[in-house]
Amino acid sequence: MKTHPSIQISIALLALAITSPSVAGVQFRISHDASSKEYVVYMTPDTVPSPDMVLSSQVTLRVPHGIDKTRFNIDTLTSAVTGIHWVNHSRVDAPVESPDADYLSFGLLYSGGKPPPFDWQAGKEKRIFSFKSAVGCVAGVTLIDNHDPFSQLPNSANTNPGNEFSNIGWLGGNSYTGNYGKPITCGNVPTPSSICEKNPLLLSAIKREVSVLAALINKIGSISQRQTLQKKLNDLRSSLQCN
Repeated sequence: MKTHPSIQISIALLALAITSPSVAGVQFRISHDASSKEYVVYMTPDTVPSPDMVLSSQVTLRVPHGIDKTRFNIDTLTSAVTGIHWVNHSRVDAPVESPDADYLSFGLLYSGGKPPPFDWQAGKEKRIFSFKSAVGCVAGVTLIDNHDPFSQLPNSANTNPGNEFSNIGWLGGNSYTGNYGKPITCGNVPTPSSICEKNPLLLSAIKREVSVLAALINKIGSISQRQTLQKKLNDLRSSLQCN
């Protein structure tokens, strides 16, 4: 079987991965399930935190600006993690930095003295929460990233909309490292085979490679080399997503 180009890893990176210190990270993704009509937020960790005790988290959507009937609202917000509840705690419409977009931020709550575990598995995508919107599927809904104009502080609304995930078992504060997947599309939009892989044998190889890379990336001390490997990992994960 021909090797997928994005699977190739240099021996130098592998050597560095073995000798460099660990850096934890978790990435976010959003999709729209046409059958349930739900928007779903997923997260994929590079490592398993120990202990698995979440401190705080924020997920911010960037949606096309709308008014009246086209305004993007949140309905039936449902957590997929037992004991965790998510709330839409902040909204800013059409800020001067991005007048064509609205930003909706979600934060987590839990009851009791100790936060429940997320039961992470390294390199495995986990469903975190879902919601519906009266406007239905809206093309272009995505997650804010660190390069978004509205994410640059201070912003015009004096808010901090950036994505965040902090866990006691992941040292270093905010462990959010970026997003993967694509902005939401609606309808039967064909996905190029170069983006969404269909070959079962190649899919299996990509899944194995994702697992290996997710473990190796945390052992690389060089920021530039870690970013290079992270991009490769993002591309591989995107090829596994068909929505």
